[in-house]
Parts: sequence; C-alpha cells; structure tokens
Amino acid sequence: MHSSRLATLGLLALVCLPAFGGDRLELTGLLDLRAVYADTTPAYLYGGLGRTRFDGEHDGLRLGRLMAAVRYRLTDTLTANAVAEAYGDGDKNAVGLSQAYLDWRPFPTHPVRFRARAGAFYPPVSMEHRQAGWTSPYTLSASAVNTWIGEEFRVVGTEVEARWLGASQGYAGDVALVGGVYGWNDPAGAVIADRGWALTDRPSLLFSGLGRPRQDLYYEIDHRPGYYAGLSWRHGETLEVRALHYDNRADPGAFNKDQDFAWETRFTSIGVRYEPTEHLTLLAQHMEGKTYVGPDAAGPLQFEMRLASWFGLASYERGSHRLSVRYDHFMTRQDRGFFDEYAYDDAGHALTVAWAERLGERWQLVAEYLHVRSLFEPREDRGVEPRSSDNQLQLALRYRFHLEAGALPN
Repeated sequence: MHSSRLATLGLLALVCLPAFGGDRLELTGLLDLRAVYADTTPAYLYGGLGRTRFDGEHDGLRLGRLMAAVRYRLTDTLTANAVAEAYGDGDKNAVGLSQAYLDWRPFPTHPVRFRARAGAFYPPVSMEHRQAGWTSPYTLSASAVNTWIGEEFRVVGTEVEARWLGASQGYAGDVALVGGVYGWNDPAGAVIADRGWALTDRPSLLFSGLGRPRQDLYYEIDHRPGYYAGLSWRHGETLEVRALHYDNRADPGAFNKDQDFAWETRFTSIGVRYEPTEHLTLLAQHMEGKTYVGPDAAGPLQFEMRLASWFGLASYERGSHRLSVRYDHFMTRQDRGFFDEYAYDDAGHALTVAWAERLGERWQLVAEYLHVRSLFEPREDRGVEPRSSDNQLQLALRYRFHLEAGALPN
C-alpha cells in the first residue's frame, strides 16, 4: 500500500481509537487554518531559498496544521506515543508521522527519578515548544534555532534521563542529566548549508521530509551512532536552565548508492526560561556548532561551515490575551569548501510579534507579523537578490481538543 494511504489510515485510526481505549488513551488534536500575506523571496518548501514558510505564490487561505497526538498507557509505567500531522503544502504524503516512541517512567523509590524513551522524537533542545505535538504557546513561527531543530533533527534511538527531585530535601526544584544514542540522522546539516537559517512552523516528517524532491532526512549512511548529553536545572516554576551538546558522529566521507553524503554535524545549545510573575515569561536561547561534508578532512574537498544563532523572547499573558515579541540573530560562515564562486555565508536577523486571543475553551485566534532581513549570496543562482527583506503576516484560527478514553470533546 502507498505510504500516503498508510499515513492517512494511521491518522484515522488515531482519531477513532478513543472508542476502544478504555481509560488508557489520551488524544490531543489541533486544527489550524490560516490567512496569509507574504512579501518574501521564494520559500524553501517550494524550491526557493526563502526564510519564511510561505511566499507570494503560496499565501492566501492555507492549512496551517492538522495534528493528532496520541498517548496510550500500556502499563502503569509504560506509554506509547505518536504524533500524526498534515500541512497541505504538496508533500509527497498527505499525512505523516513526526514522532512515534515508547516512554517508560518507573515509580520513584528514592530522590532520583528515571525516564527512558525509545523510538523517534525531538531532542530536548527547544525552550519554546512546550505544548502537545511540539507546539509553541507563544508564536506561530518558531525561532531560527528551533526551526532548524524541527527541520533536520529527530532522535531515532533511545534517551535516558535521571532527575534529582529537590522536594526530597525540602528544595522546590530539581536537577536532571539526560543522554541519548541514535542513528538515521546522517543528512543533518544539508538543509542549513543549502538555504541558511529560516523561521517557520513547518518541521519535517519522518517519511516525507520537507516536501521537496528527494528531501527525506532520516536515513543511515555510515552506521555510526550519534549521541547527545545535557543538563537542566529548574527552580520551582520560576526558572529553568538547559544545556545540551549534540554530535551525530557522521563520517563526512561516507555516502550511499544514491551518492548522498553523510554530514558530520554537532552543536551546543543553552537556554533559559524565567517567569518573574504569573503573567510574564522571558526566554533566551543560544546555539553554535559546525557541519562538515566531503572526504578530505584537511583540504578543499571537504566543506566546513560554522553556524550560530540566538533569540530572546518576552511573552505577557493576562486573561484570554497573550502578546509575544521575539528577536532572532543568525549567521553561518564557510571556513573552507568546494564552492568556488562565493562562500555559503549567511547573516541576518528577524523580529516576530504575535497576539493570541482565546475564544472560549477550545478556540483561539492568533495574529503574527514576521520580518526577516538576511544576506545569502547563493540566491544569485536562483535569480534572486542576495540581500532580502521578507515580511509575512498570518492570521490563524485554531481549534484544540483533548479527550481521554471514549469521551467526546466539547
């Protein structure tokens, strides 16, 4: 059976499961419809090198996202989780999976609580995506840092977390160590080298990539596992600090029968969330790293690129209203490589302003303005000016629901 039909049947199964789930199943859903105006360079999803999700040829009324996230309790400590999504942007599969994994949380018997995950899921990097299905409560478009995480990274492997619970010693907080081992992420680095940074809410899917020809992103080339290791600290509900180092350990000289090379990609991310009052949230995150491809580790036949990005976000919520403002800064720098006409350097910044209004328990209206300025010389190959100033305005009507067992949403 064709993979798109399988994915569609899978989404229907996720929606219908509550009728048979007893008290073991939870379903969270999101329907997001958009009105979009875009004055931008051609978007990457449609063959261009633009930094936004939509462009002038693909704006108007659009499907922002259709998502169903399922959590099924297999035992008191083990759950199965899956997220199915559709974006309506011409991807080769109409519906696809973005995550599918098992989550084991044994009962704590001492101050350290353990958790393990196995399957396909996002690495614990983003400070923005705090809602079900890897959704942000602050803006429609993700920061440059977390757009890249959503586009090119999925842990296809295992993760273990050990969290010290401060309550055992009278402290209102906790400290956690996390580590993961994975495969099938050798192509990570190809998108950011090809296009530079972007700010979108269109992550890749496990079996259909980003909708472009031969854009599948999760496959194994060199049979070398990658790893990540991180540390986090939470002080009550007020402060959270996270740091993580990621290294896919790919062999940049390895390639498969289709002449797809592995990209050796590693980065370090540090993020802070601070909530000084019940209404105000402040976020900041910084990432820097490198990516390599090519067999010559010391010469011109290997492409080497440094990358860095950071953002700061302030979000104020009172009653049914939320106002969020974010500033992003990003760059890439080609240190050496086989592109002779010009360096694949990228430099730019972005401003995002979003206003969200709850229209009842399940409905929400979100307006967002995104302005991105960037300089990327490879755009000249597409007949586009290397320096661009992109503007995207979106109005989203969102319907959310959450149900357990056989209950129907209100």
